[in-house]
Amino acid sequence: MWMGDNLAPFTNPEALLFGNSIAQLACTADAIASESRLPLDALFWCAGSHGSMYPFTGTIYSESSDINSALLLTERMNFTLNRQGMIWDTIDENKAVCQEYPTVIMPKSRYRYQMVNPVPDANQCHRTCRSVIRWQTGKEMPNTKKNYGYLLWKKRNFVLL
Repeated sequence: MWMGDNLAPFTNPEALLFGNSIAQLACTADAIASESRLPLDALFWCAGSHGSMYPFTGTIYSESSDINSALLLTERMNFTLNRQGMIWDTIDENKAVCQEYPTVIMPKSRYRYQMVNPVPDANQCHRTCRSVIRWQTGKEMPNTKKNYGYLLWKKRNFVLL
């Protein structure tokens, strides 16, 4: 389904709710929050400064930079894996801290990423949905052919008594 734009509304019908200008205007708040502190988990359809999480396909309609597009696709795939139950969460006020449970909405505030290729970003870990403008200089090589790799970090809570 990753390459099937025509099938995306059938696998994610809620994408029709978030594909309008009012819902996308709310993403401005997520972009501002991502720059100053953590992204807003309540605005789950937004990818902060990168664009929209929906549709869950590999198509990007407006590409500002190669690194930005690669991060948006990484965030979409991460959201898709949460939706499919392949990534489980460990943090919730209503459940035990050390137990995992499935979440259909990706908790954006718990993820960080680090570029590993073509130019490793060894000294920095970036928040999800944060703009790449501050750190993308020198990372886009003309011969990369948009092959970027990221190491994803996820916050997990575990208590040892």
